[in-house]
Amino acid sequence: MSYSCPIPGPKCEICDCSGSACQSQFPGLKVEWPELKGVSGVEAKAIIERDNPRVTAIVYPLGVYFPAINCCNRVLLYVPTDDCPNGPVQNRPMVG
Repeated sequence: MSYSCPIPGPKCEICDCSGSACQSQFPGLKVEWPELKGVSGVEAKAIIERDNPRVTAIVYPLGVYFPAINCCNRVLLYVPTDDCPNGPVQNRPMVG
């Protein structure tokens, strides 16, 4: 399987929450994955999308501009630019 970086996602569904503040929109589903910090971006993407099928994880190179917009259908995974998408996740993954 071949990957490029960033791994694109769906059109943003704008919302006014992130992380646990979004829990009411996802009853019974996870909205935060602090345990995935340090895990491979590709592996974290698969885990997040399995845990919450209503979101898409986007693997994105660290330090490259990304608009700060809360999207309830995505989880951003920042990985080192020189090891994207397989590098370790540098942020605390959460919906928003």
